[in-house]
Order: sequence, then structure tokens, then C-alpha cells
Amino acid sequence: MSRFLAPIHTWLFNKVKLSQDLEEHIVRLHADRYQKDALKIQEEAVTLYGKYLVNKPLEELIDVDNIHGWLQERIKEVESRTAYIVTKYKEIYGEDSVELTKNAYTQQAIECAKNESNKIDTPENVYVSLNNYILAGMPCDRASSVIEKNEEYIKYQENKDIQKSNYELGKGDLEYLYNLRELWIKSFVENLGIRYAYESKVSGSISDNKIIKL
Repeated sequence: MSRFLAPIHTWLFNKVKLSQDLEEHIVRLHADRYQKDALKIQEEAVTLYGKYLVNKPLEELIDVDNIHGWLQERIKEVESRTAYIVTKYKEIYGEDSVELTKNAYTQQAIECAKNESNKIDTPENVYVSLNNYILAGMPCDRASSVIEKNEEYIKYQENKDIQKSNYELGKGDLEYLYNLRELWIKSFVENLGIRYAYESKVSGSISDNKIIKL
């Protein structure tokens, strides 16, 4: 079956699993503090948006007759389910939940940054490394595009509408979810082995982003 799969499919699948890992970590943090009440929110989300991927190789899970559609559906599931969970937690538990969720985003980003310490000698390589982790739709969506690059910085734009439809499906707080995503990116970029800074400015559905070598 693996002959039907290309490296890009595994690459995207691993990013979906990473997003799922983050969601499950957020649930665990809230369950440790709020017990069964927090788990009920997770159960609601699974019923509404789909079950978690089981720990099996991609070739044992994917529909080889519809590879693109299968992967797109997994992105929709994890983004909408996460949107529902973190928004519900924020509504119910307030700033305490915001702190727990932000800590989970930051922690995962820093852990991922540690894996990239030998791959980020230029801003462009940082951008490539970042996109090995964070979801931005399907590759054909071209959600992210480089505007300018040199040895000192890289500028790129990202279409936030790529996440918007899934966040809205999950009844998510859009501003909160976008801010969490930005927190993950900033934490990743600014905790690499070589020092970089991250800047972002949003105009409508487009964010203008810059990774700067310090």
C-alpha cells in the first residue's frame, strides 16, 4: 500500500498528529485540574467532529483511493475539534484555562524548536522548519507565500481563511485561536539554537510575517 504514498503525505500526516498531540495535552492539563467536567468537553468534541487518530502507520489508516480527501478531512477534524475544546475551556474556566492552554502551545513549540537546532542557519531555513510542524491547510492551498528573503530576514504572507472555516465549524473564538497559533510560531522561532525574532501584522484575512536573524 505504501507505494501509493509520497513523502509529502507523510509530512502532512505528521503535522496533523502533532496538532492532535497538542490538543490531547491541553485536555490532560484541564482534566488534571477540573477532572471529569473537562473530559466531558472532549467527549462532546469527539462526537461532533470525529475521533482521534490511532497510533498506527499512515499506510494502515489512509484511504488510498482518496488520499487528498482523507488528509483534508483529518485537518478539518483536528482543527475544528481543537477549536471547540479550547474555546469551551476558556468560556467555562476563564483566565485559568487561557494560562494552561498557552503553556501547552508554548511548551510544544519549544520542544519542536529543539529538534531544528542544526537546520536553521538562515531565515529561509527557519521558515522551512516552521512549516514542517505547523498546519496551513493542504499544500495545494498555498496558504503561505514568501514575499522577500535574504540572509538577514524572510517576509511571508499567510491566508488566515485557511484555518477560519475549520475554526468556525468548531464554534471557536477566532481571535483567541489565531493568537494561540501566533504564540506557537513566535515561541518556535524565538527558541531556536540561533537567535531569531518573529513579527506579525494582520490586515483582514492576511497576515504579514517576518523572521529576522539577530
